[in-house]
Amino acid sequence: MNLQSIKRGLIGLYHEMLPPVLFFFTAFLLIGVIFKLLVTQYSIQFTAFTSAAVAALIIGKVILLIDWAESGRDFGSHRRIVVIAGQTFVYAFAVFTLGIGERILEAAHKAHSLREGFDMAIAAVSLDRFLGLVILISMVVFVYLVLQEIERAMGKGALYRLLFKLPDPISESSLPPT
Repeated sequence: MNLQSIKRGLIGLYHEMLPPVLFFFTAFLLIGVIFKLLVTQYSIQFTAFTSAAVAALIIGKVILLIDWAESGRDFGSHRRIVVIAGQTFVYAFAVFTLGIGERILEAAHKAHSLREGFDMAIAAVSLDRFLGLVILISMVVFVYLVLQEIERAMGKGALYRLLFKLPDPISESSLPPT
């Protein structure tokens, strides 16, 4: 493995990660800005940009890893909505599990004991807020997966052309007679 092949691999990884990271960054930034607007009356400090960037990078990597893990599987016998719902459930479960684990480890660090940290995390849990966050992230992931399936069905680049390219001007000869 030479330096040139490593460079090509890293550039390929960058180009592969760019679309999902941009999508999730934009979605989480909008969610963060809305959150910040809603909590200003309570003087809560919140940095939407940093939170959106970190969340987008993490979710973007997770999406690519799971896509890579599923690349050998054939879901052709299932309806696409079932596959998308299943994938969304897996992502939601992962976010839920990692979120709980993060809170327990954070509390354990403060308490200097895993058992005490677990007890502190359970005592301080705000299940409604946490489940709301998991549902919100799951909805963003669901929209991303739907767009990914539309892209696969229409062909590579077709969704981008549909949404971002100017439509072709309609010539007078192609207009129906009046």
